[in-house]
Amino acid sequence: MRTALILTIAILVWGSAAYAQEPRAYVEGTAGFSSLTGGTTGNATGEIGIRVAPRVMLFGNVGRMHDAESSALQSGFNDAITALAANDLTATGTVRTPAWYSLGGARINLANRSAIMPYVFGAVGFAHLAPSVRFLYDSGTTLTGDTATLGDDITGQVETNGFFTAPATSTGLMLRTGGGVQVPLGKHLLGNVGYSVSRISADNPLHAQDVTFGVGVKF
Repeated sequence: MRTALILTIAILVWGSAAYAQEPRAYVEGTAGFSSLTGGTTGNATGEIGIRVAPRVMLFGNVGRMHDAESSALQSGFNDAITALAANDLTATGTVRTPAWYSLGGARINLANRSAIMPYVFGAVGFAHLAPSVRFLYDSGTTLTGDTATLGDDITGQVETNGFFTAPATSTGLMLRTGGGVQVPLGKHLLGNVGYSVSRISADNPLHAQDVTFGVGVKF
């Protein structure tokens, strides 16, 4: 019994040591959510990292926030809906600002005696914001006088008649910093749980808090 116990402990220690070894490189995909002033939205990122020094990894990634909604854009949309109602036209619609981004940075793996490896990181890059606004007919008289049915897209009419100006796409500097833990799931498989804060420089700067969960392959 004692021998079996010692053997089991030895195997676990050996396994943990093997898993705890820093990878030379990794490829990882993460998904989670971002909390912004306008609410909460989903996000996803693909990342590649390579070790350049003990405990130091350089990485690059590409990701997307489903909707980095701007309060100014939402306010303009609400004003247009109110103005249309004053002209006997009731409309609904959607406001969305997808944000694609690409970042490069460094990750520092912190000393730890277990197989779980905590880390901190910082990154800088650019985010491309592509606002999308749609106005949908609900009831009343259309701006062209044509017949419309519930749900018809009347965005063109609204913009042509000056009730709303379509926002332009933009690209701004993006900063992100945070940390997390890397968890071994197998010899080459790893899990990741992270938290970060981000800032996107735009006409109205966007701030986000991000929580992500990922799975990757280490080499």
